Order: sequence, then C-alpha cells, then structure tokens
Amino acid sequence: MMQKAIDAHFHIWRQKDQPWLVGPMVPRIFGPYEPIRRDYPITEFLEDQKGSGVEKAVYVQTNWAKEDFEKEVAFLQKTAEETGWPHAIVGYADMTVDDVRPQIDRLMKYPLLRGVRMQLHWHETPAFRFAASAEQVIDPK
Repeated sequence: MMQKAIDAHFHIWRQKDQPWLVGPMVPRIFGPYEPIRRDYPITEFLEDQKGSGVEKAVYVQTNWAKEDFEKEVAFLQKTAEETGWPHAIVGYADMTVDDVRPQIDRLMKYPLLRGVRMQLHWHETPAFRFAASAEQVIDPK
C-alpha cells in the first residue's frame, strides 16, 4: 500500500508571470535553469506526481514581480477552483515596508491563503542573495 502524503512546498508557473524566467540568464543559487524557462501548469504537476501518493499540496510563492503579489494568489485560487489543486497557498508579502498589514489584508480574501513568505537568503556571492543584508532576517522592523 502506498504511503499517502501532502506535498508541503510545490510550484507551478506561467512564464509570462515570472520576470526572472523571461529575462536574461543570470547565475542562480540553484544552478542552471534553462529547463524551467517555460510554463509549468497544474496539469503537468498533477501528471508528474501521479502514483507518488501525494493527495494534497501547498503552493509556495515563486517570485512574481513584487507589485503582483496579489495576482499570484488570485491565479492560484482560481486554479484551485478549476482543478481542485492546490489545497493551500503561501503567498508573498514585502516585510520590509513600514506596515505590511495592508498587503496581508488584500490577500485575506483568498480562502486558500495560509501564510506569506519573503525569501531572505543570504549568500557571500551577491548574485545569490535575496536579502538586502545578512542581518535583515533579525531586523525587528
């Protein structure tokens, strides 16, 4: 009998929504990414995980343009309404602003929203950084 599972962190995307996928190739911390410079729709994700035991999945934001943070969650909510997948959404919010509450308030209308994340990767190589400084993660702001 196959073990049932929840995929706690998965991505789908439309290339048109990903500035970093359509722009010039640049070094990334995860290495070469030519194979993912294309659409990866929910239908393909479902086919890829077929037979794996995954019964539910949590979508985690994929770095749309910052100003499109709500569009990303709306797209995933609509995808779920049409396909039954994903079962939860982790969106994006810019925690560096003086008051993040208006962003979170805008996202709260989406029933599948379960949280937000802002990537704070720090790396000695500037091209691999997501954070403005190594201390950003402990900034009380």
